[in-house]
Amino acid sequence: MLRQISEKISLAPLLISDAPTIFNLVEHSRDILQQYLYWVSTVTDISTTEQYIATRINSGLPDAQWYKVYFEQEISGIFAIKSIDKQSQVAELGYWLSTAVQGNGIIDQIIQALPRILESTPAKIIEFRCLTMNFAIIGVAQKAGAVLVDCLPKFMEANNKMQDLNIYQVALKDIK
Repeated sequence: MLRQISEKISLAPLLISDAPTIFNLVEHSRDILQQYLYWVSTVTDISTTEQYIATRINSGLPDAQWYKVYFEQEISGIFAIKSIDKQSQVAELGYWLSTAVQGNGIIDQIIQALPRILESTPAKIIEFRCLTMNFAIIGVAQKAGAVLVDCLPKFMEANNKMQDLNIYQVALKDIK
């Protein structure tokens, strides 16, 4: 099912058959992506990209939804509701875009559509998790109205430095 976000942006379910395109996106954006995403080093060919996709779309996590992002009718990245915790009503997001389309407000527009996308789920809060040096995601979270609610110290080494994991949250009803 295609979810139209705007005239230029849409989401469609992520499929294992998307591996060649996803691999090419990762390859062309590897230098930037590997600065913040642990899995990038494991995506080395079509087969490992298929594994990357299969692990995500078959995660078994509650209410998980994985999408390929279309920008101007080209697959440009991945957006996910990684899970929704029914007790806390928190939907954890995950996403990345190829460097070729970054800076077009794509994720901002998808986030503005989340109240509609999540209306039939128990989600009331969305959560962004990012490394302390990932200023792009921090900016997206803050622009959406999210605030820092927790920090996991020394979570992961990235860019040759141990980084904390920041956790930002915003109520769906408060998304800006």
